[in-house]
Amino acid sequence: MKVWISIDMEGISGIVDRDQLLPDGGRYPRARESMMGDLMAVLSALKQEPDVETVVINDSHDGMLNILPEPLPEGVHLISGGAKQWSMNQGAQGADVAFYVGYHARAGTAAAIMDHTYSGEIARVVINGVEVGETGINAALAGSWNVPVALVTGDDKVAAEASALLPAVETVVVKYGISRRSAELLSRAEVDARLKAGVREALARYRQGAVKPWAVTTPVDIQVTVATPGMADRAMYVPGAVRVDGRTLSFVEPNMEEAFRAFYAVMALTGEPLY
Repeated sequence: MKVWISIDMEGISGIVDRDQLLPDGGRYPRARESMMGDLMAVLSALKQEPDVETVVINDSHDGMLNILPEPLPEGVHLISGGAKQWSMNQGAQGADVAFYVGYHARAGTAAAIMDHTYSGEIARVVINGVEVGETGINAALAGSWNVPVALVTGDDKVAAEASALLPAVETVVVKYGISRRSAELLSRAEVDARLKAGVREALARYRQGAVKPWAVTTPVDIQVTVATPGMADRAMYVPGAVRVDGRTLSFVEPNMEEAFRAFYAVMALTGEPLY
């Protein structure tokens, strides 16, 4: 079995504030340790699964240079760095199953730690009538490659979001959101125990055939709402864009790969992150 892991940072245990999330933040080094802690707990559990032969990790946060390769077990591969064609999804093709570690809720979710959808400019994304965040966007793209998402870890809000979208997914709550920048945190020992149990349950469900790829119907209707009309003005340079209103653009694409390209191009044209 090949397990592919996309790891973000906002949903990592112990993290509640922007100062922890970016390399220029004073609390980033300690938060990076927490990120490695969550990842190592997941990898430790995978090591106990005899049918797991390959593990690939895709660093999926900010500049995507957060994961330290030195502590990784032998045989675990890391995709590091930005400017990747599929961004948070790089390397998922060909995997048997996907894990989303340290994920967060979509933009606009109440009491969710650092809610956003890829960047602060993106206010809302709707795929075939379903509002989605990073979990949904990425699961749809993985699904187009026949890769199911078996595990999502993060705060309680992203767990609820993932469960509503992907009924068979295993979720692990590593903190409970109080506001956008405050949460009820757990001890390292409790987090590790939850993550290891989650890995075991996720793979058990996968082996039972309960976990299926999210295959969105084609053509794909994707609508992207940005923060300001000016951002939407710039995004109209994306081929196929149709202006729905002051801040919303619509695309009809033949498949999820092209829908993702359209979404990402909108984000790339709207400016610097606001979150």
